[in-house]
Amino acid sequence: MLQSFRNAARGPVGKAIVAVIVVAFVFFGAESIIGITNNSDPVEVNGQGISTEQVQRQLQQRQLQLRQQLGENATPEIINSGFVRQSVINDIINQELQRQAANDLGFQISNEQVSKDIVSMPTFQVNGQFDETTYINLIRQNGFTPNTFREQQSTQLRLAQMQFGLMASAFSLDSEASRLAQLQNQRRRVAVKSFRAEDFIDEVNVSDGDVQSYYDANSEDFLSPERVKVRYVRLSQTSFEDDVVVTDDDVQDAYDSYVAAQQNDTQREIGHILFASSDDNQAEAEAALARLEQGESFEALAAELSDDPISAQDGGYLGELAEGVYEDAFYQAAQNLTEVGQVSAPVETDFGVHLIQLADYSAAEVEPLAQVRDELTQQVRARKAADEFVLVENQLADQAFQADDIAAVANIFDVDVQTSDWINRDSREGIAAESNFRSTAFSALVIDDGRISDVVRLGNGDLAVMQRDDYEAEQVQPLAAVADQIESILINEKAQERAQEAAEAELANVRAERALGDDWSDPQLISRDNADLPSGVAAFSFTLPKPAEGELSADLRESRDRIDVVAVLDVENLQVDEEEQVQLESELANQNGQLDYQSFFNGLRVNADVELRGIASTQP
Repeated sequence: MLQSFRNAARGPVGKAIVAVIVVAFVFFGAESIIGITNNSDPVEVNGQGISTEQVQRQLQQRQLQLRQQLGENATPEIINSGFVRQSVINDIINQELQRQAANDLGFQISNEQVSKDIVSMPTFQVNGQFDETTYINLIRQNGFTPNTFREQQSTQLRLAQMQFGLMASAFSLDSEASRLAQLQNQRRRVAVKSFRAEDFIDEVNVSDGDVQSYYDANSEDFLSPERVKVRYVRLSQTSFEDDVVVTDDDVQDAYDSYVAAQQNDTQREIGHILFASSDDNQAEAEAALARLEQGESFEALAAELSDDPISAQDGGYLGELAEGVYEDAFYQAAQNLTEVGQVSAPVETDFGVHLIQLADYSAAEVEPLAQVRDELTQQVRARKAADEFVLVENQLADQAFQADDIAAVANIFDVDVQTSDWINRDSREGIAAESNFRSTAFSALVIDDGRISDVVRLGNGDLAVMQRDDYEAEQVQPLAAVADQIESILINEKAQERAQEAAEAELANVRAERALGDDWSDPQLISRDNADLPSGVAAFSFTLPKPAEGELSADLRESRDRIDVVAVLDVENLQVDEEEQVQLESELANQNGQLDYQSFFNGLRVNADVELRGIASTQP
């Protein structure tokens, strides 16, 4: 099977496909494939341009988040929707406005603060320690390089600094806190009587005429879903691996790459002494280096001399060396240290001058070839099969385009034609659980034209093409099929009406008589978070007016499953202690701070000069 694919890829069709891709890259660049242009910035905020690359990066990050959150429900229609794009554009504008405001107000974050923030993030730690591999992998998965991630963190820290600074100036009045405390601690004596539709079902009758009338008026509510049955061909990469030949040279090359990777997989722990507080930092560093060469302890000198107070307390120790966390000059100097205890020459960065010590060093173990041969052989086989599978995908697309019947495609690839069950747009079983397969089954090419579909890549990497086998359009179901459903709807509606009428009559009677009947619940003195009364009743009772002396306050509360007549008989205000008063003052100040910041930001947005072009100006 595999050889026929190789031959096809080397033939005129396969060469033509490759030629098209090559021409696109040569004449138009990679942007022609991924849809990125280098024209005017798509977003401009107060004269500051936001590049297409920045917009695309944040859009890709948002799409990745949606895929992770929605799982199989993350259809292309949702992921690529205009609403997602516009949401990202709006976030970019908001971030840029706040960044500009932080600059104007003079908020600054040092590179050292950014580095410490990154190293301290639990997401990047393994066993409580910063792990460079985890750090690099996670930021790359989210579309960042070390530099772009540092830039984002620096911006986020400055924005947080600005927000805290503006919010911290807010305050609350003692009278506000006192009034809020009284309301929160208030107790109310409450009684309730509930009416449920189910209690009136036996009193309701529905005739055949009622059912017919409802059906005639609401027939569009009883549509059977559009559905399709398809015949399909499915190809799996793993099915090609048995045909792959792996030579000894292939295994040796893989082993050489493995050895090189293991040798590069090193872990360095470092310390430093920072000189940053004088005009002659270089001379101070050289003097300290001379003392080290005379045998003094690096840890002791760090504690004595370093202008980095945090690491100085720990003998200058910084932890594991990670690319992208430190400045390039610092990182390269640390990388050049090869022996534990070795100290670098003075290194100048934006923070000052450093002496860097290699505190610890370890390298990954290299296993002998005999021990890893089987694993490497399987890796080579899988890689070769994957390479061949790329050609297979092109060949499958070509054959699907040319063939009139999917059986011809199956014959070329020596596989069986499979037939799906009935699929509707909400199907989640079997092959229909694949959202790409499901959406393609309902494409115009398959449904309307009866042609073989484009190639669909399934979640596990398999490829599939399909052709319509049978199709049923959306249609109104006959009355006989939905009569019982309609009868149930009408019974519930009429029972609900009876319950509503009974509740309104009870409310009118209570208000007129200023007294409760024997079938009411016993009055309870409750707080706002009372859980003994039916759900929602306690909170509702605190929205009712305070009753006058000898009176009661009552009203209806409607919910999905019942109608409550709620009565408040009495209100008690409790004494507020000093500790609670102080806590409420703090909470109110925090709320006022949030409102102040929102007002500040709203002013930025109202007065902003924003221009949208190209992809950013397209409405959803």
